[in-house]
Amino acid sequence: MSETLMLETRETKRSYGPLWLVLSMLMLGLPFLGRQRITVTNERITVTSGFLTKVRDDIEIFRIRDVVVRQSLYQRLTGIGDILVKAMEGRSEEAHVLRGVPDPVAVSETIRNLWNRAARPTGPASTLD
Repeated sequence: MSETLMLETRETKRSYGPLWLVLSMLMLGLPFLGRQRITVTNERITVTSGFLTKVRDDIEIFRIRDVVVRQSLYQRLTGIGDILVKAMEGRSEEAHVLRGVPDPVAVSETIRNLWNRAARPTGPASTLD
């Protein structure tokens, strides 16, 4: 089965807050250039970040163990939030933060539905009787 794009988003400028807005205008908008780019497919979540040095982090859907949405008061007012994705890598657990995601509850539900499809077996049920 081929990989299918399910969702693509970027960390919003609103995630920086009012103080960062003023500072970024003073620094000619450079912090906004290094925002996270988040791509969700049916097989993996890809998080790309950085301005001068690009970092790409792939999270395989079948390795996900938990998805948590965090929203501060400011984030709730602006309609954004952070998504914490906990995944198993070998025997250790890794935590990946998707920052400033618009409509974080819908994105986390998309990830959860993809995980359910990847983690549950398909086809007829069999018993060992």
